[in-house]
Amino acid sequence: MQAFLARLFLALSFCFLGAPYFFHSLAAPASGAPRGLTPPQVEDDPSRVSPLPPAPPGQEREVENVLPDQPGQPRGPKVTVSSLDAIDPAGGGLIDEAGGGLPRGIHAGSTRAAIVMRIARLPGTSVSPVLQSLQRRILLSSTQPPAGETPEGEPSMLAQRLFKLVDGGRVGEAAMLGAQSPRDDRFARQAWVEALLLQGRDADACGDAASLRQSLNDPFWMGLRAYCHLVAGDMDAASLTLDVMRERPGADETFVAVASALVNGSKAKIDDLPDPAALQVALLRRAALPAPSSLAQWLPGRQLILSGSDPVARLAVLERSARAGLVSVEDLVAAYRAYQFSPDQLDDPEAGAAQLDVALGNALFFQGMLARSLPAARAAAFAAALDRADAQNSFPLFARAARQVARQMPVLPETAWLAPHIFRVLLYNGDAKAALQWQAQLTSPTDTATLNALRIHAAIVYPSAENTAALPEALTWLGINADAGSKAWLRARALREVPLLAALGYTIPPEAQWALSAVPGESVLKGVSGEAVRSMAHSAQQQRKGEAILDVLIALGDDGPSRAPVAVVARAVDALSTIGMRDPARALAGEAILATPVRNTK
Repeated sequence: MQAFLARLFLALSFCFLGAPYFFHSLAAPASGAPRGLTPPQVEDDPSRVSPLPPAPPGQEREVENVLPDQPGQPRGPKVTVSSLDAIDPAGGGLIDEAGGGLPRGIHAGSTRAAIVMRIARLPGTSVSPVLQSLQRRILLSSTQPPAGETPEGEPSMLAQRLFKLVDGGRVGEAAMLGAQSPRDDRFARQAWVEALLLQGRDADACGDAASLRQSLNDPFWMGLRAYCHLVAGDMDAASLTLDVMRERPGADETFVAVASALVNGSKAKIDDLPDPAALQVALLRRAALPAPSSLAQWLPGRQLILSGSDPVARLAVLERSARAGLVSVEDLVAAYRAYQFSPDQLDDPEAGAAQLDVALGNALFFQGMLARSLPAARAAAFAAALDRADAQNSFPLFARAARQVARQMPVLPETAWLAPHIFRVLLYNGDAKAALQWQAQLTSPTDTATLNALRIHAAIVYPSAENTAALPEALTWLGINADAGSKAWLRARALREVPLLAALGYTIPPEAQWALSAVPGESVLKGVSGEAVRSMAHSAQQQRKGEAILDVLIALGDDGPSRAPVAVVARAVDALSTIGMRDPARALAGEAILATPVRNTK
């Protein structure tokens, strides 16, 4: 009887004392400011990190406890107590959908193996801003992880995301995302530590979160162990670790040589880094050694070059960083303007650039535009600089850098010939009104073909009601005249533009439909790019959206849409449209069109 009374007392105590606190917590108002709609500047604001997602469905063990209203009458509300498994970090991210990320369910219907394989095949970066944005979003978005587990001993989904971020030079974002990874994921830990080293954060890279260096003996972790001994000033421990590294296969000879010189107090010199790594860059910084020029080609190590004394190397790295979307174009323009050229070089940029580094030559061409005061001369310099950018597959970078020059170019009869060139730059930057002013200069009957091109391009990039209404007539004209075969450049235009318009969902007039079947198939691509092209349509049709986006990124690769076969670009545009990403699809088609010169002289 006493035992029964004791249990009854405990139950009643919970009902009268615990329950009010429980239900009050359910009704408590949410705290914190609402999220903005613009993408957060994640590299500059580490506090704005989206929370990790909940554990995947099916990993909860539920136990129902019934709280009775009265003793012996279990009719009260049911309270479910869930014991959760460990949170899966694979879907953790820095941005959510409200902040510019992809939807949480982007990987629905996909297996983890399919997603991880595709992430591993992603290019480091792309010259295409559209593809750069897509890749950044899919690597940094908070998502529901795809089904499946990572095989033992292989890099996890999180690790592959981190490695790709580092490979693309996004070391700040990789460091932030890596801070969320579990301590026993050695591949994710390695990518995170590499990002910290590339940032110069030695104390964090050698902190408790990187304690795996004490127990793992593969080359990276042993190298980190030696490096952290150097950071701590423990030369004896560093020397012993280096001795062990020398005896093991696969040791980094460059790292061992420089680290040994630091231990012994001797001098070291590195002339080349053909296969740079984060530990090497960190060691060069600690040893205060000049960075070899070859490091300028490796975006993750750009800070070492930018902090160096070589102005030519700094400009080259800054230009590569701007092309990859890692620094602002305004910074690059300021660097272009700052370099001093001789009057002879400015008078003949083509001859001067032949003697210079590529980036320095680009700066010379840029200043050559600014040095011309006469409209006709400035127009000629603008066209020459644009031709150079086209040859380098750098139209998007040039268009953004030369935007102010294009907007300030006077629209005059003597500069009317520039219309098809400057129209591309203005339209790319969204300056549709200024672009139409140049289009209005094409009044001669010989301008008909060029005017037709500009009308079609305007409808693709800026689909206003007026531009879209003019499209059927323009396509009909192009289909008839390009099929006649009198001008090769006109036929090439039809074979490029008609498939892209069809992929965007426009109705192609009968006169232009021949261009759809005359385009060579996408089978010209081999290897992983070819595999991605062949799978993207199926992924899109099955609404496996994450797979489709990754397939697009892999298929178009580093060079982007301007250098890819038109059949591949058209299939990529169609895949993005099929999964509901109409804006990126149109932007990709526009980039492919505008990055190709309008040739009206052949």
